[in-house]
Amino acid sequence: MHVLIFVYIYHNYQEVKMSSKEVKMSSIGEDVDDRLSGLPEDTISHILSLMPTKFAVQTSILAKRWRYSWMGVTNLDFDDIHPFYNSKILSKFVDRVMENCKSSQLGILRLHFSSKQVKRESVSSWIDKAVRLNVSELDIQVLSFELPLSLFTCKTLTKLRIGEENLKSRVWECPCPVNLPSLKTLDIVVFNNPFVNAFELIRGCPILESLSLEVFIQLDEEEDYIFNIPTLKRLKLIVQKVFSWVTKKVVLNVPNLEYLYVGGKLGSIFFMEDLSSLVEASTSFRCLQSDDMWLEFLKGISGVKSLSIKKFPFISVLPIFPYMKHLRLTSVWYSGLVIEFLESCPELKHLSIEEVLSCFKALMTFCSTCLLAC
Repeated sequence: MHVLIFVYIYHNYQEVKMSSKEVKMSSIGEDVDDRLSGLPEDTISHILSLMPTKFAVQTSILAKRWRYSWMGVTNLDFDDIHPFYNSKILSKFVDRVMENCKSSQLGILRLHFSSKQVKRESVSSWIDKAVRLNVSELDIQVLSFELPLSLFTCKTLTKLRIGEENLKSRVWECPCPVNLPSLKTLDIVVFNNPFVNAFELIRGCPILESLSLEVFIQLDEEEDYIFNIPTLKRLKLIVQKVFSWVTKKVVLNVPNLEYLYVGGKLGSIFFMEDLSSLVEASTSFRCLQSDDMWLEFLKGISGVKSLSIKKFPFISVLPIFPYMKHLRLTSVWYSGLVIEFLESCPELKHLSIEEVLSCFKALMTFCSTCLLAC
């Protein structure tokens, strides 16, 4: 219902905009007002919250009643796509919206600026304002920014995503003790001092359920990456190594983890202390330091029921996957390796392969034999 009304409002806005030179705005505004006058103000605010904020503000020209309706939106969604011609105009627009937002409970603040660089202190002030509006979700993807201290003790925040569009400026710090008692989803990219900044943040999230972490391991880091998170259910870990000879230990003590993704460069030794609830795993490594690291990683996840692997990096003997039901092999695979995988999965029911090279006839013969035996 709300989606249909959203389409209707947006259509009327475009109608008003395109015909403003031919028809008097007052008559169109009255017509729109007549058809929508029965909607409660809360419903209008909810509908406008489904729009990108720049469109929600533009609906103020539809009719007199709509002039200030956008101020009650509960979601603020900003990007730097047209009609913002420069960073100054964009910043002034966001400032105006944030100053006039009347919501006492902000659902989402989304800042996605990939082409226009606004001042770091401006981004910080917008985030701080959202915290004071009891924001639930923050999604920050900008070229450069600072994080206000108030963010790290926000009691209402349930979802936080922090990234930067500019690879050269992936620097943010965790400058104070963290207390995020409601945070369940955390998605961060950490380049500067990843051990301190990432794990300081994680330790301050007592009910964390979903974690996506991309880290760039530095030469001077000595600490191991220990994930001791009893509440965690989903983990996506991408490890980028700045120096290829640096080896880290990654310890996973996550008894309630159901899904695991690991990617990047496999230059770390994984210790799976507790993955007793793991059901599904996915991997995508661009390169690895040794076959032994890869083999030990596979042994650690051998109890999964579903596995997706991209760019299998070696052809050593595989461990047995006694409970595997679903196997997905993406990228290019050699048929001999596929057969070896099939032999290692005695309970396999579903197989998906993107592309197979060489010995295709032998592979099909093996698969036919397996199907007849079922």
